[in-house]
Amino acid sequence: MTEILTAESLLGLRLGALGLAGSAAATEREAQDRAEQDRAGSEQDPSGADRIAATARRMLAVQGQDWRSARWALGMRTPGTTVAHVHEAFDRGLVVRSWPMRGTIHVVAAEDIGWLQEATNHRVLAGAPKRRAFLGMSDAALDRLVETSLAALAGGAALDRDELSAAWTEAGIEWQSSWRYHVIWWICQNGLAVFGPTSAGGEPLLVRADEWIRAPRARTGDDALAELATRYTAARGPVSAKDLAWWSGLTLRETRQALALAAEAGGIVAARLGDASGPELWLAPEQLAAAPSLDAESWLLLPAFDEHLLGYTERAAQLAPEHFERVVPGRNGMFLGTVAAAGRTRGTWRRSTRARGGVEVSPFPGETIDAASLAPRVAEWCAFHGVPELPLEFPTPAGEPAPGGRGVRV
Repeated sequence: MTEILTAESLLGLRLGALGLAGSAAATEREAQDRAEQDRAGSEQDPSGADRIAATARRMLAVQGQDWRSARWALGMRTPGTTVAHVHEAFDRGLVVRSWPMRGTIHVVAAEDIGWLQEATNHRVLAGAPKRRAFLGMSDAALDRLVETSLAALAGGAALDRDELSAAWTEAGIEWQSSWRYHVIWWICQNGLAVFGPTSAGGEPLLVRADEWIRAPRARTGDDALAELATRYTAARGPVSAKDLAWWSGLTLRETRQALALAAEAGGIVAARLGDASGPELWLAPEQLAAAPSLDAESWLLLPAFDEHLLGYTERAAQLAPEHFERVVPGRNGMFLGTVAAAGRTRGTWRRSTRARGGVEVSPFPGETIDAASLAPRVAEWCAFHGVPELPLEFPTPAGEPAPGGRGVRV
């Protein structure tokens, strides 16, 4: 019999899948992570870097266009870790930063980037010739830039963007500044390079994928589609076919095929929202045994571009539609960091740019931020980044009452 989900259970199950709330499913995933360490022959508790890699692996891919936010997305889902552990995971080749799908950069377990790209590249590479024509870049110029890039990265070299483009100049190639992003995207999207080890400044550097990734996994055809659907759903479910289509960049037909393959293999099960005629959703079988935990006092300090919102195209359970532009000002695709309670987005936040500034929180109209309940999350953010504990601040927009009277409970 098809499971019927309520709006509350939908949100609770999603939080558990996302690694943002305690549940039986989350406990099961922790057990799976420990078993994975055992299979790898580890006789000691996994290091912080190993745990970060396990989180990246469980999430399948984490939005990575904002490097600082991507680090916190991993860290907040891996309690007790620090920025240094994230960097170590990159430096050891456990995780990489690249473009697995949708033309968007993500953080991915190193062994997964290749098969993900093979499964989705037909959707993103098709538009590349038109983009090069717009940039005024010929195929011959691209070929030479790629050849020069791979030669510069050979032998274990790790270069930043400026160093790589300097190699183009040294090779006598006449190139335009507007070409650089496209060339770097092209060599990464085609699996020739990835962002791997971190620089002294903490940013991942470009390396050759064939030299850096030691044990790539092979998945093709239906096997790849089934695994993509299974792992995406396990880390975000309940989800719809439209959610997976948007997230992966695959067509709706391909997405439905992937979900059917995953269901046939027993990796996911169907449910309905509201009643038997409600929207069809998919979730991992073990989630049905989980007790959704929606604590009204469970506050979250979520990074910009977090999968809490970006993991779905249908995200009304987590964010009231009327507040969307407060998270994405001007609908420009740039998601702000968010504050959530019981899984619902209540406001946005940022670190102050002022000297001795703290963490600035802006509640949505009609929402109340519990400063005392949010403060421990801010302390966790500070501990992860190795900075002194910062105060919570509630800037007052012109014409509005002072904190305590504008949606802030102190």
